[in-house]
Amino acid sequence: MPKDKRTWWQLSNKVDYLIVGIYVILGILVLRKHEPWADEAQAWLIARDSGLFELLFQRLRYEGHPGLWYLILMIPSRIFPYYPTIQVICFSIAVTSVYVFVRTSPFPTILKILFPFTYFIFYQYAIVARSYALLPLLIFMIGSIYAQKSERVYLFTILLCLLAYTSVFSALIAISVMLIHFFHTLQSWNRLEPEKQKQQIISFAIFTLFLLLMAIQLWQPPDSSFAKNYHFDLHRVKSMFVTVLDEIFFEIQPLSHLALAISCLWFWSQRVLLLYFLSSFSIILLFAIKYYNSWHQGILFLAWILPMWISFQKSDTTGRITWTYFSRIATITFTAVFIVHMYWAYSSAISDYHGSYSGGQAIANYIKENDLSNAKIYATSFWSTSILPFFKKNIFANHNQGQRPAFWFWSDNNKHNSNLDLILEKQPDLIIIGRPTEPLTEINGYQTVGLFESNLYWKNKVKEKNHFAVYRKTE
Repeated sequence: MPKDKRTWWQLSNKVDYLIVGIYVILGILVLRKHEPWADEAQAWLIARDSGLFELLFQRLRYEGHPGLWYLILMIPSRIFPYYPTIQVICFSIAVTSVYVFVRTSPFPTILKILFPFTYFIFYQYAIVARSYALLPLLIFMIGSIYAQKSERVYLFTILLCLLAYTSVFSALIAISVMLIHFFHTLQSWNRLEPEKQKQQIISFAIFTLFLLLMAIQLWQPPDSSFAKNYHFDLHRVKSMFVTVLDEIFFEIQPLSHLALAISCLWFWSQRVLLLYFLSSFSIILLFAIKYYNSWHQGILFLAWILPMWISFQKSDTTGRITWTYFSRIATITFTAVFIVHMYWAYSSAISDYHGSYSGGQAIANYIKENDLSNAKIYATSFWSTSILPFFKKNIFANHNQGQRPAFWFWSDNNKHNSNLDLILEKQPDLIIIGRPTEPLTEINGYQTVGLFESNLYWKNKVKEKNHFAVYRKTE
């Protein structure tokens, strides 16, 4: 029998596959009950209804997202039905991420077992099909080759480019990692062979040019209607640091501050504190200056995971702290954070399983069952976008004149008519009101079909109501 070369931190093959298997089974149970909401639909519609050049140099700048997720969806959106294709793509990426994690991460056993079932890895970036699903996979792949980054510099650079091309916020992680690599390269420059020096120069040049191209694609146009302002407010920055650093740990400030302090001390002892500081500080600063929403917490969470990954790769070497038990304290702290995140994952998954995340699919079914897809339908607000991917055409007469493209235009020039009084002048056959005021009001000449209830589940609470009110014209 050949000797097993797996190192001390690796689990047996059977345990690896057991973790992945449990993840898949639990994930599928939740996934089959999850209804995609407007943000999931918007990406699908953009990929389906945009040409390549239009996507890269016209659409992205209005969305504020780099193009990787849209490029992945571009071909499937033209061949396969929206549901369940987008979920299969997203969850397949999530499963691959977990497989890479359990097979290659240097985490202590308890952390390797718990981490796949934490909130962002199990639910928010796996069940909810958005571009953020790519982040764990790319972070884990970067972590898995980090110790060999100088020898595998081209692969390392490609992964950083892909990470940057997933989200503007994850681009800050990629830039931070490359800066650290740049500093390390400078320190050892005279010891590198000429060929290795050439490779490093090429990799830095590729990464820099890629960022410039990305900036050209994403430069916000003057008529953009989404997150168009900048907020240079010191109080806002301070508040953002306090709030977000609490939200990614325990949501109990004293405990979160303690976890942050222990994390920083551990990272300092393993010489990865600068990476954590650069990435996290820049991300939170951009949150404060430009835009922040709850699901961005996961990016900051992964910015904490990457230096943790690297620190455990180095923890068997001489660190700055020789106290034997400090690694145990750090591991216990990380375990406590993971357990809280598992509770959040459980809460959201149970809520999604028993409830409705979006009413878009139910309304699409109602339209199909009543043969109304060719009727005159008017819908209000961006949230109604969640209905459109279930149809091959744009069924909303008041959106882009009922023609493709069907995605929402985040532009001041968007001519979408959401004014109910103006809509009633057109006397459509069906009126769909996204996020209506409650209780519902009656509309003369229309039958109230009902309130299609749904909620955006966030951790252990409902973040937003995604209800729709539907009215059908009486004969």
